[in-house]
Order: sequence, then C-alpha cells, then structure tokens
Amino acid sequence: MSALDTSSTGLQAFLPPRMAQSTVSPVIRQQVSALEPTLARICSYHLGFIDEHGDPGSAEGGKLTRSALMMAAAAGVGLRPEDVRCQAAALELLHNSTLIHDDIIDGDELRRGRPAAWKVFGAGLAILAGDALQALGLQLVVDDPGAGRAEISGVFAEALRLVLSGQAREFTVRLGSGDSIAEYDRIVEEKTSALLVCALVTPALRAGKPEHVLAALRSAGRHLGLAFQIFNDVEDIWGDPAVTGKPVRSDILRRNPSFPVLAALSAGGPAGGRLGRLWHADGTTAAYLQEMADLVEESGGRRTAEQLSRSHLDSALEDLGRAELSPAASTELTALFDRIVNRTP
Repeated sequence: MSALDTSSTGLQAFLPPRMAQSTVSPVIRQQVSALEPTLARICSYHLGFIDEHGDPGSAEGGKLTRSALMMAAAAGVGLRPEDVRCQAAALELLHNSTLIHDDIIDGDELRRGRPAAWKVFGAGLAILAGDALQALGLQLVVDDPGAGRAEISGVFAEALRLVLSGQAREFTVRLGSGDSIAEYDRIVEEKTSALLVCALVTPALRAGKPEHVLAALRSAGRHLGLAFQIFNDVEDIWGDPAVTGKPVRSDILRRNPSFPVLAALSAGGPAGGRLGRLWHADGTTAAYLQEMADLVEESGGRRTAEQLSRSHLDSALEDLGRAELSPAASTELTALFDRIVNRTP
C-alpha cells in the first residue's frame, strides 16, 4: 500500500474495497480452485467467478466488506495489505460459508440476483461446499507464519464458534417472551458482530497492540454489527428491493422476528396486539404483509429500530476513536462504518 495521504483527495484515493479486490480476490480464487472439482465449481459459482454452466462470471466474490474493514484497520496500525492478506481472504471464505448455509436454512432461492448455490447444485452438495469454505478459511489462518499466529487463529476459531451458536440460537427465539430483545441482541452479536470483530482485531494482534486497543476494536465491531443488523431489519420491511437485493418484507413473510417487530410487540397497545394476532395467523398476501408492516410502524417499531441503529453506530465510532489508529485510517473506517450500516455510496 502506498503511503496514506491525509488530504481530502488522498482519502478519496485510499479505498480499501478496491484494495481488498486486488489483494484478496486472487487468494480466494487460488484456494477455491484447489478444492475437489465439484466443490470448487459450487464455491466458484457462489462467489460469482463462474456461472451455472462453468463459464467465467463477472463478479469478484461479493462486496468484500470484511476484507475492506481489515485492510483499513491494518493501515491504521502501520501494516501493509500483504501482512493480513491471508487473514482477509480467510474471513471472506468464512463469511461466504455462512451465506451458502443461510440460503439453505431459510429456503432463499436467490443470492446476489441469481439462483442460490443450493438451487443449482442441490442442498447436499451446497452444504458440503459451505463446509469446504470454512475449512479453507481456517487452514489459511493456521498456515500463515506471521506474527501473532496463535492469537489470530484463536480469534478466527472463536468467531466461527459464535456464528454457529447464533445460527442455532436463531431457531429458538420466541415472540412475546420478556427477554426476546435481549436474545435478539445476543444472536446478532454472535451471528453478525463476531466476524466484524475479527476483521478489526486481527491487524491489531498482528501488530502486537495492547489490550486497551483490542478492547476498543472489539467493542466497535460489536456495535457495528448491531447497528447494521437492526437497520437491515428496517430495510427488509420498508426498503427498496433494488437496493437491498431481496424481496420486500421477506422477514415478515417467514415470520422471522426482526427487531422492528420485537420492538412493536414489546410496546404493546392496540396496534401491537393486532400485530401479534396477525403474526400467528397464516396470511401471506401482499395486503396482509402490508398491514403487518403498517402495524409495526404504528406501534413505534420502525422509529425505535432506526434510533437504536444510529445509537449503536455512534457507539462504534466512539470506540473507533479510542483505538489509537492513524488519522487517515480512522477517517476511512468512519466512512466504511457508515456505508455498511446505511448503504451510503
């Protein structure tokens, strides 16, 4: 990476997403191509490297958001992109393994605007492909000989354990229980925040930073995950499918207890009561889903969710300010945090 320019034009030129594409994508391609041929084909399809016929695709493995975070955090602690290249690739492999599995669990037939891997290759092989990406990711981290390897390996293993725990816990959350919002927070911290924490903490471990820096980055990742997921829940109900990439109100259709719904039900009142009755019925028409969305908003669920997402983002930025990163990297991470949560350009 070239030296960071702290001028406004220099900051615009320092774009970790582009750096992640050029630095991380070749590693991912190389690792995936070495898999058993059938698994390599499924994983390459999921990542957008090929289409369902095996012809070259136009994608480059998704947005590489977690890699971008790691690259920016690495610059903030004085590291080069090459110093965390394997870890950034590993994190994307782990993330994509969860996407393959999530599509199967949720029955989602589309991923990034085209048929999900399980729809093309079958659920059994897609499960194995997701497992293969997990194995590849962990192997990359374990095999890397750089500083802090043992600590970084532990962080990755813990992140994967938490993601799996959150995925399992998601099946057990119940509407109407007194601790449903607390349980929601725990699921998000495990399923979403864990990989973001990993992205931010890994460079600091490689650079040998002290515990107070690690603690600030852990907290930033935790709050960033909550801010993102809560706002994502809002977008599922009221967002533009052209922006979100998924059908509007899909969480309500599946009766997935997202944060706005939990907040609306916790608020009580006539609207919340009717929402609860409709939630437990079988209605799936567009008008039925619209009525439930209107009741969530009438009960204050949307407003509460938007305010809480903003509060978590503010907390993440405060934590970032305590992490003692370089000014240019802090500025870039601030912009990245905002883009992740609010989908700003």
